[in-house]
Amino acid sequence: MKKIAKILSIRINLTLIMLALAGCAASGDRRATEDIGPVTAYARNSLAEENPTGLLRIGEGFERSGDFIGARKLYAQARAAAPELVEAHIAYARASGLAGFSDEAVAILTVIGRENPQNEKVIITLSTIHAAAGRYQSAYDGLQQIKEPTYDVLALKGKLSHVLGDGSAGQEALVAALDMQPDDSQILEAAAFSFALNGDYASSVSLLRRAMDSRRGNPIAQNSLAQVYALSGQREAALRLARDVLPVYEVQRLENFFRLLPRFSPQEQAAALFFNRVPKEAINRLSGRATN
Repeated sequence: MKKIAKILSIRINLTLIMLALAGCAASGDRRATEDIGPVTAYARNSLAEENPTGLLRIGEGFERSGDFIGARKLYAQARAAAPELVEAHIAYARASGLAGFSDEAVAILTVIGRENPQNEKVIITLSTIHAAAGRYQSAYDGLQQIKEPTYDVLALKGKLSHVLGDGSAGQEALVAALDMQPDDSQILEAAAFSFALNGDYASSVSLLRRAMDSRRGNPIAQNSLAQVYALSGQREAALRLARDVLPVYEVQRLENFFRLLPRFSPQEQAAALFFNRVPKEAINRLSGRATN
């Protein structure tokens, strides 16, 4: 037993050393010299010294707002300050993947997963990164390891099912996720997209109208509703909705997307709505014959 414990200890220490080296390479220093948004360098350094997990909580806020680069910097400082904090390495990998540094993210998670094969947070994060990079089958296959999926796992599986061509399974998973978390605006939006992709626009609009009753979720839900209208071919109605909640330059950017969205294949539509990924081949195929 002592020999086994010693071997495990060596393996764990090697993992932590590898993660620590990766943390140093990514962040350079545990002390910051620049502010990130409202978070000053002084505040970052104080948290790194006294409470590295506090940096993680702040980083999560940046991540929720879509600032993956800012979140990545905060997570990098946390992992440099506390190399033994596995949560910091997972968070850094997740933000890196979402910010476009997919290879680095996968490498970090592979190191952690090798020693923690049943760590569901690692599995989910790795699947999220694969999905963001367009590796949908790899993302889906990874989630199959989880025997009792939580609502966030069901939501991701539902999105992936749509992209992989199984709209019925996708809707079933997303409805199950919504049953678990009926007030989660992101899952409600995903379920609404699922119904729309399956041609049930009435149910889709009903869900998004429910989300629009929430003052905080109104702009996001209205933008999602605009995408559903565009998917159904009602481009002018979609643009009117978008103009109410988006700046002019963003609406201009969406005009061509709204025009082409109904012409995408079902899998391309799902990739665009769920993962904000529009295949270049779809644009090249359709832009030449897009009409007003």
